[in-house]
Amino acid sequence: MEIRVREKKATIDLVENPIPIKYDEVPVYTKEDYEARINKVYDFSEERGYSHVLVYGDREHFSNVAYLTGIDPRFEEVLLILEKGKTPRFVLGNECYAYADKIEFDVETILYNPFSLMGQPDYDTPTLLDIFKGSGIKEDSKIGLVGWKHYESSNHTLENSILDVPSYIVETLCQLVKRENIDNATDIFQDNDYGLRTTLSAKEIVNHELNGTKAARNVYNLLKNLKEGMTEIEASGFLNIDGEPACVHPMINFGQTHTSYGIGSPTYHKKLELGDSLCVGMAYRGSLVHKAGVYINKPEDLTEEQRKIREDFVHTYFASIIAYYENFKIGNTCGDIYDKVDRVLGDGEVGGIKKFGIALNPGHLIHTDEWPNTPFNRGSKTVIRSGMGVQCDYTATSKDPYLTIHVEDGFVIADERLREEIKELSPSCYERIEARQKFMREVLNINLPEEVLPLSDLPGVCFPYMADLSTILVKA
Repeated sequence: MEIRVREKKATIDLVENPIPIKYDEVPVYTKEDYEARINKVYDFSEERGYSHVLVYGDREHFSNVAYLTGIDPRFEEVLLILEKGKTPRFVLGNECYAYADKIEFDVETILYNPFSLMGQPDYDTPTLLDIFKGSGIKEDSKIGLVGWKHYESSNHTLENSILDVPSYIVETLCQLVKRENIDNATDIFQDNDYGLRTTLSAKEIVNHELNGTKAARNVYNLLKNLKEGMTEIEASGFLNIDGEPACVHPMINFGQTHTSYGIGSPTYHKKLELGDSLCVGMAYRGSLVHKAGVYINKPEDLTEEQRKIREDFVHTYFASIIAYYENFKIGNTCGDIYDKVDRVLGDGEVGGIKKFGIALNPGHLIHTDEWPNTPFNRGSKTVIRSGMGVQCDYTATSKDPYLTIHVEDGFVIADERLREEIKELSPSCYERIEARQKFMREVLNINLPEEVLPLSDLPGVCFPYMADLSTILVKA
């Protein structure tokens, strides 16, 4: 069935008259939360016969260790050593060593100089080999080693053969343990079906919703303050960034060249011109909001040929967004979602070739890192389930600058029980979610399933004219 799209004049009350954030309703993670997460790791250890699970982290790859401890390494590497029945041991550099005092549960902290920054004081600390021996690691141990990527079987690699942590850690382990007894165990956290961080709790959802709310309002504030002649870095000032940690750098790009980079940071020299393609995105942990389009006020700002091609492209893309949201139901598969989007984008051919296509995946999972994994692939059997945190994030392929478009927002899938937990934890959070659902249904005319909880105040919003935010695309 064809999905028809039209333009509509609309005020987005969600950002023009926002529902206030009540910070006293945002839950904190407790000692019990972290202990429960670690106990789930022990469950995996028993199933797989691991004697120890070692979780590596660094400045960029912080999410797995932060999930278990609340510590995101600020400057250094860290290594968490877990053995069921024993106190967790946390190996840290100089600056994280003091930072780890914020951990509320029982943990042994071990200072290890080589994790410190270069040139810092060289204290008399044990060697990594001695730390491993002191942790009970020996010849017959079996180790689950967690980095930041798990590698499935493919033409490129054998499953579990790649260990994506610094080689000196692996080499030191291999002085005690046979290499074949060390598994890449990152899937414990990031597998699409059973990974601990790929199904969110009500507490996590409330925290991610807070971040999605702030990101959406900041992106909209920037968009409505755009003016010709403004540089990318001048525009970035309207993001009103606070001290909340980000999971990606802000992306503000003007013009065909900069926009084509996709993920570039703002510069001091590129100025906005009428007819420029542009993209604006920012993310706090748990939610990224990104909008892209062309800086025009009306169709007549383009040539007649450009107008005709662009309308077809933009309307087709937004029709795929409609199909995406309307089919996001518990029990459907992620392969179903891929097929729905692909069918809309590829409906019709020019010279025997599909008009448009999917670039990357039609969406991915999100946590404190922006892309832990994605099940949205052709033929994926992963079932949409309650607790999934998802980014509606994909582009349609094209080469012309006036065909730039992107509508990215985060949402969560939640059954009735999880919805009630969220509402009880934070009534204001749920009030915002319900307002977004109403907007998507009554303004965008999208038949949004009850289990889809939008985390952004710009949910599914597509601006066909980035210089005139009073016009949006809706389902006809």
